[in-house]
Amino acid sequence: MAIVIDKPRCPQNHPCPSIRVCPVGALLQNGFDAPVVDHEKCITCGKCVSFCPMGAIKEA
Repeated sequence: MAIVIDKPRCPQNHPCPSIRVCPVGALLQNGFDAPVVDHEKCITCGKCVSFCPMGAIKEA
């Protein structure tokens, strides 16, 4: 299983709030673009999935 970003659900107009809950720093964001998952760091804990208010971060 992997964490993925559903870009159409991400408003891309703010700092991603889920970045601060990632315990390993696997979510990265350039400006207000949709975040990107560093799959080498990601431990698939699901904290970002639960925290995303728009449901744009999912497990796939």
